[in-house]
Amino acid sequence: MVRVSADSLVELRKRRSAKWRTFAEDVLPLPVAEMDYPIAKPIRDVLIDMVKRSDTGYSGIAPELPQAFANYAQRNWNWTVNKDQFYLATDVGVAGVEVLRLWTEPGDKVVINTPVYLNFFTWIKEAKCEAVDVPLNHVGDEWSLDLAGLEDAFAAGAKAYILCHPHNPVGHVFTLDELEKIAELAKKYGVLVISDEIHAPLMFSGTKFIPYLNVSETARETGLCITSASKSWNLAGLKCAQIVADNSTINDRLLQLPLSSPWRSSLFGVWASIAAYNQGEPWLKAVLKNVDENRHYLAKLLKKHLPKAKYTVPQSTYLAWIDLSAYGQEEVATLLLDKGRVALSGGTDFGGVGKDFVRLNLATSKEIIKEAVLRMASVLED
Repeated sequence: MVRVSADSLVELRKRRSAKWRTFAEDVLPLPVAEMDYPIAKPIRDVLIDMVKRSDTGYSGIAPELPQAFANYAQRNWNWTVNKDQFYLATDVGVAGVEVLRLWTEPGDKVVINTPVYLNFFTWIKEAKCEAVDVPLNHVGDEWSLDLAGLEDAFAAGAKAYILCHPHNPVGHVFTLDELEKIAELAKKYGVLVISDEIHAPLMFSGTKFIPYLNVSETARETGLCITSASKSWNLAGLKCAQIVADNSTINDRLLQLPLSSPWRSSLFGVWASIAAYNQGEPWLKAVLKNVDENRHYLAKLLKKHLPKAKYTVPQSTYLAWIDLSAYGQEEVATLLLDKGRVALSGGTDFGGVGKDFVRLNLATSKEIIKEAVLRMASVLED
C-alpha cells in the first residue's frame, strides 16, 4: 500500500516553484493549486531515467499518451475515448485559448460561471472575446448551475461556454441531469461547450465524476474536453495538456490547430503524463486519503477558531472555498497576508460573489493547515 506524506516546511522552502519563491520566508503560502507532496515514484523514475540518458529533446507526437489516457478513462469513468481525436497542447490554458480561437471571432461572447478559476478571464481576453457571467446558485451548503440564466446567455448569442468540471474553486461536481441539460441547451443554441476537466481524478468516495463527452450523443456533438495530468499528479511545470473530442464535425475544426501544437508540449510532460495515467493511481489514492481527511479537519478548525466563517466541504479538488463575509473586512486575503503572514487566493479574482471568500490549498500537512487557520484567527478574531 502506497503512503504519501507532505514534505516538511523546511524541505518545501527549498523548492523553486512560484509558490515557494513569491512570498517572504515568514509567510505560509497556500494560494496556488500545487501539492506539498513528493511526486509519485513511477513519475520520478521516468524523469530521472530520461535525464540520465540525456533524453531532453522535443516531444512531437507520442501515441502512448492517448492510449494511456484512454485506459485511465475507461478504468475510472467507463469512458471510451476516441484516440483518433486527441491533441496535445502546452497546458490547459493554451488549449482553452487555441480552441476559442478556432470557434470564435473577436468580440464574441463566452459564458462562464462565477466564482470560477481566475484564468478563464485571461483565456477569454487573450482570444479577444467577451466574458458573460452566469453565476452559480448558492443556497445553504449547495452550489448548483443556474440553468435558466445559462439559457438566457446562450439565447443572447454566446458562441462558447467554458465549463469548469469539477468546479474550481467551489468543488462542485456537476450531475448527470445538469450535464444533460447543458448539452441540450448547447445544441439548441449552437454553443460550443469547452469542458475543463483537469480536476476530474480528484474525486472523494461517494462522488461520481461524469466526463462531458460520456453524457450523451448530444454532448459529443456540442463539446470537447481539455485536461491534463498536471493538477492531480502535481506536474504543472512539465507542460503537457490534452484536447479530446468525439465528433467528426468538431474534429474537423480541431484539425486546424497549429501544426506546431504537439511540439510545444514538454517531452518530460508527455512521459510523466503517461506514467501518471498508467501507474499513478496508487499514489493518487494515497493523496486523496490525505486530502479527504484535511477537508474535514479544516471544517473542525474553522468551527473552533473562526466560528463565523462559512465553509462547504468540497465534493472534489484539493481546494477549500471559505466565506469570511461575516468578519466585515475588505480585501480580506490582503489583510491576512499583511497581518497574519498567510497567503491565500483572494476571492475577488474569481469574480461574482467571490470578494468575501478566500481559497485555501488542502494538499499539504495537517500541521500547515492548522497553522494557517490560527494565523487567520489571530487577525480576524482579535
